Amino acid sequence: MKTIIYPDSQTDLKKYEKLNTTDLKIYNKNVQINDTQITKDETDQTLLEADVIILTQSCINTGKYNLENIKQACEQIREFVDENKTIVFDTPLPPRSVYKMSKVIDDLGIIKDMNLAYITHIDDDTQLIGYSNENTKNLITDLYKDMALKTETTNNIQTAECVPIIQNAYKDTLIALANQTAILSEAITIDLIEAIKLANMNKDINLLNPQPVLHNDIIRDSQEIVNLADEYGEAAQLSQTTRDTNNYVAYHVAYMAEKELYLKEHLAMFETTVAILGITEDLKLITEDNNVSLILIDDFVSRDVDVLVCDDKIPEEIIQKHGAKKITLDEAYDADCIIIMTDDPQFKNLEHDKVQKVVISALPILNKDEFDDKEYSSVGQYRLKKEEML
Repeated sequence: MKTIIYPDSQTDLKKYEKLNTTDLKIYNKNVQINDTQITKDETDQTLLEADVIILTQSCINTGKYNLENIKQACEQIREFVDENKTIVFDTPLPPRSVYKMSKVIDDLGIIKDMNLAYITHIDDDTQLIGYSNENTKNLITDLYKDMALKTETTNNIQTAECVPIIQNAYKDTLIALANQTAILSEAITIDLIEAIKLANMNKDINLLNPQPVLHNDIIRDSQEIVNLADEYGEAAQLSQTTRDTNNYVAYHVAYMAEKELYLKEHLAMFETTVAILGITEDLKLITEDNNVSLILIDDFVSRDVDVLVCDDKIPEEIIQKHGAKKITLDEAYDADCIIIMTDDPQFKNLEHDKVQKVVISALPILNKDEFDDKEYSSVGQYRLKKEEML
């Protein structure tokens, strides 16, 4: 069997050496081959002779789905596709994308039953293969059998496309429940973190702790539910409320900081310096849209607060664009208020003795007993001292 990978510069070619095929090549003159055993071939003859063409073009641009790259690839290969060739889409796509791309490949509707497959993952160990017919299922299952420990299949490609979007929207919704409940818990003075731990003793309950949502894939896919609902004229109030709730965490944390600084340190916000620890949970900042930490920075800056930011993954120019200053963790200790937004190991090990006034954490990563003599609050664990109760 002859297999062709049609990649882009973001494709990890090394992993495709595990494909179960006798003849494996890549087709793309713009892709550099470094540490890989795959042979490079730029001739159109390779596309003509291939049994399987695997498309791996990235369809995520500035944190959102964009099908332009995969569409161009489909236009490039369409003259070489017939009923005997199998096309595999091995890249994250929103629902109905494979269907739309099949219309690009066969724009005249000549191929009666095109052999199509879509590859995604259910978890780190399990891949999911969506397929258009039984022959494709058998062919691609065998081709990809060594690419994961377990393989699941579905004969509905649109179902496979939707699985990771549902998974990420689920995470976003669970976190929104925790964040919404956290705000209420502070008003009625309960320890939500303890309440969640006790509630999860019921085997049917799997609550998450309150936290900012700073993973782009969760934000993107939750928003995609809203986008799809708009496209097809359906309602998506839950997903929209989820996004609004999790973005609102920024303003709630700002309120917590203002309350601590004003009531206990007798400082107006324009007199203070706030250090924000953590901007993204991704390896790098993919997009500035819907980023809770950046929303928080913008809110403080709009009120003339001096904002400092500690996150090694963020370029200084982005921080400056939002009116803040990039600093090291050691410099953050001089701020009037430290706000922790991610569970970076260095933030988990914040040095208690160096904290000057106020520490606020948007997620429960510090031992509150260690900071008992500081003005410390975590979302969901606020105003719990007896003398501060309403």
